[in-house]
Amino acid sequence: MQEPKHDKERQNFQLERFTFFTDGVCAICITLLIIDLKIPPLSDPTDPLLWHSLSGMSLRFLGFIISFGIVGHYWSVHHRIFGYVVKYTTSLLWLNLGYLFTVVLLPFSSGLLGEYSSYTNLKIPYAIYTLNMCLTGFMNCWLWVFVSNPKREMLSREISKARIMLGVYRSLVIPVIFIISFIVFFKFPVSSRYILLLIPIILHWGMKGMEKKAEKEDSIAHRFSSKNTVILPDKPKN
Repeated sequence: MQEPKHDKERQNFQLERFTFFTDGVCAICITLLIIDLKIPPLSDPTDPLLWHSLSGMSLRFLGFIISFGIVGHYWSVHHRIFGYVVKYTTSLLWLNLGYLFTVVLLPFSSGLLGEYSSYTNLKIPYAIYTLNMCLTGFMNCWLWVFVSNPKREMLSREISKARIMLGVYRSLVIPVIFIISFIVFFKFPVSSRYILLLIPIILHWGMKGMEKKAEKEDSIAHRFSSKNTVILPDKPKN
């Protein structure tokens, strides 16, 4: 694990550059998602005709909402992860770039799915979209496992194993749901996409028990470390 050759005094500044770059990439990706939603061209528009055209874009809207929510989720997860990080290595830089590589592909895979959303017999667009989402989830999981490893001492404080496993499970929820949705897609190509709506339900309500366990173990570890903290007396002034 190679440490970047920077002055220790500039460590915080370099970490800020690290997170600002990721924030910028995620912001651009979220913005690019809307480009696929184009206003339907109507030569002689009426309300019924416009409503019919917008209704035909329903799967595109659904894909945009899901992609927007997932990119926003991964950004918030990255934000929480690096709220713990106090130092970085060259390995972490490249790992983060690999993670961002999967993120910047999302506008393409989402746009491909939206372009052929009405052709429910096509499997390649949804397969590419699913693969992209799975890669992003796995890279996010790898990033968390890397920085949370206590041997690397990259975090501001030691966190419990329950907290580490909670991060792993939360990272894998999206890939697992997408894989299930893709399997169902072969039998029910339209209904399978609505399975993805389970993602926010599971992330928000499905892991309450694990969150409470992680908070309990973190609290115990914090009290234990506080009891073992040795406070040295001030040196007498001459």
